[in-house]
Amino acid sequence: MRVWVAIGMMAIIVSATEAQAPRQASEQPRFDVASLKINIANDGVVFDQSQKGRYTIYGYTLAALIRSAHRVQEFQIVGGPDWMNSERFNIEATYVEVPGVPSRTDLMLRTLLEERFKLAVHNETRERPVYALVLARADRRLGPQLQKSARDCATAKGPDGCGSSVGPGFIRSRGRTMAQFAESLSRLTNTGSSLNRLIVDKTGLEGQYDVTLKFTPENIPPAGGPPPPGFPAVDPNGPSIFTALQEQLGLKLDSQRAPVDVLVVDRAERLTEN
Repeated sequence: MRVWVAIGMMAIIVSATEAQAPRQASEQPRFDVASLKINIANDGVVFDQSQKGRYTIYGYTLAALIRSAHRVQEFQIVGGPDWMNSERFNIEATYVEVPGVPSRTDLMLRTLLEERFKLAVHNETRERPVYALVLARADRRLGPQLQKSARDCATAKGPDGCGSSVGPGFIRSRGRTMAQFAESLSRLTNTGSSLNRLIVDKTGLEGQYDVTLKFTPENIPPAGGPPPPGFPAVDPNGPSIFTALQEQLGLKLDSQRAPVDVLVVDRAERLTEN
């Protein structure tokens, strides 16, 4: 996902072992070099992308970074300091790609958070309300803005690359699974919307899809200045997120309750310069 935001004031550089040096099996995966900066724009736009040995995150809160590192969604995170949900960060990192071996950037990010934020967590299971993302039509017909993707995520880059962009009233996903799109929907919980629960993919749609979703957010950003590059202006008279899902994608959200795995934050410290 791509975020275009102003870059903040503090930078921390983390250097790991040489790119070509062998690593012990017992070592935690880590980036070869990682730059971690505070983002002071705080405009609600987020982006992440991983390809060709480069990993970029823009505009994530620590809660969102934890979500990416541990593959959970933000409301599955319990506890932690208040600033964990408000202060935002940018990461530029590199790692070595090994042909035929998946690059576990989530585990590398987990190591980075443990080192720089002194993060400590543990897992629990609690019953919580959820939304199931399901097909809206009995004939299983999809909406015009949800199409099977023909992108090659290993080679596509730039505007044609794979990833997700999430902004006020707008979500664009390219070459993403429905589970990944459900995660993008869940990021809207940062805006205080009624989607403040786990969204679980139950569409039964397999493979990768291209999605464009436009709606009117419940909390419309204050007027002033153009939208971030690549994002449309918010239409105050547009459809709600629930209506947009049905009309544009042929999907809907079904309210359910289910046991949810949560991640309890035991410790998180603010960044300090080296």
